[in-house]
Amino acid sequence: MIKKFTSKLPIVIIAVLFAVCPACAKKPALYPNEHYKEVGEATASADIKACLDLAEQSVGKQSRGKTAVKTGAKGGIIGGVIGLGIGIVTGSPGSSALAGAVGGAAGGAAGGAMSDNEDSVYKNFVERCLREKGYEPIGWR
Repeated sequence: MIKKFTSKLPIVIIAVLFAVCPACAKKPALYPNEHYKEVGEATASADIKACLDLAEQSVGKQSRGKTAVKTGAKGGIIGGVIGLGIGIVTGSPGSSALAGAVGGAAGGAAGGAMSDNEDSVYKNFVERCLREKGYEPIGWR
């Protein structure tokens, strides 16, 4: 039973990460002030991209993948310990610990990928760049 579950685990984790990938590509939303109305949506989109690229080059961006890996590892440790405790009570500590570790790692990785762990330095850089161009950033989507 556990071998069947663990052999499908990488597929499940990859599917979860791809499902949350659109959340990884947040961009600033702009208030339609006079400058925005004057330059139009196409120019505003190009300016957003330019500011995103400049921020990436200047300060980098904290990786969501690194966060997912860290929380996955923590979840695996916690799940393994809980599984071991349950296994001691039920008489199968090895398989329970393995199942707990696998489940905890998967849950931790998915939680880390879905968490809103935006890099505040990166966001502040992009917002300042846009303000200097005449825009009014109002949030991220």
